[in-house]
Amino acid sequence: MGRNSMLGRYRQALLGGHLLWWSLLLNVGGALLAGCGGGGGGASSGNLTVIGTVLTVETDAPPNPPATVSIAGHSTTTSTNGAFTLTGIPASATTATVSAQGEQTLTLHLQLPSQSTQPVNLGTIFLSASGYNASVTGQIVTTVNGQNQPVGGATVTIGGSSTLSGSDGSFTISNLPVGLGNDPNIPIGSVSATGYVTKQIFVQAPLIAGVNPLGPISLGAPISSSVPGLPYTIIGKVLKNGQGQPNYPVILQQGSTVVGNTHTDSTGTFSFWVVPGSYTIVVFLPDGSSVTQPVTLQSTNQPVTQNVNLP
Repeated sequence: MGRNSMLGRYRQALLGGHLLWWSLLLNVGGALLAGCGGGGGGASSGNLTVIGTVLTVETDAPPNPPATVSIAGHSTTTSTNGAFTLTGIPASATTATVSAQGEQTLTLHLQLPSQSTQPVNLGTIFLSASGYNASVTGQIVTTVNGQNQPVGGATVTIGGSSTLSGSDGSFTISNLPVGLGNDPNIPIGSVSATGYVTKQIFVQAPLIAGVNPLGPISLGAPISSSVPGLPYTIIGKVLKNGQGQPNYPVILQQGSTVVGNTHTDSTGTFSFWVVPGSYTIVVFLPDGSSVTQPVTLQSTNQPVTQNVNLP
């Protein structure tokens, strides 16, 4: 039997195994939650459940012996189908390590939510014996009236590593294995954003060493509201004594994560395109200090104007 035929049968078995595993997990999880009674069964801030599956690029199969997955001092080994579950993971965790015999150790960059009632799924993580010197770039967009508009603040996960798209929708993920995506029918990752349906990422050719441009990745129309025209959902001016201040560096943060950066124009105006949420505008002054201003965006079709007054 040829290798491709064997892998094809394995993938079918793997998918079936995943369905059975998820069915068991949901049934057991439901029983546990029912047994817990009141008080809320979901994960709270600093107590997340992280799940995923580990395969190798060379075989598209789980490592044997099993892989070890470690996050913030918590470790576990993968099951026979490559699946793993880690509980009690703090939301502040930013990296995970995955190791297996015969494969180079992989360090993943995480973008965990502050809280979640559902397990955080890292998707399929691929190990490689030859290293991780591939990277991808792209832009998350949505199509409105036939035109692409950027989606900032989207969570992009590829090969287990995550990042947020910038205000222009752009993203970069590095430290990926060469050869990832050798089966065009297996997704290499996913994109999720508030108000949009999560989308899986497929590639038509395996990743090569260096930068691999993925181009625009389009999310479906927003679930609940229309998207405003370019170029912003948050706009404002940097003012001093009522006068706009040009060429000031401005970033937009969500928690400790930078989701956009720009400079004020000749009138002191700055703008960002992001999804609804709570953010902080940070303006950097010539002396190295900074001024911050919180801002909340309630809806993508209701842009917010928030000026920042300098001392």
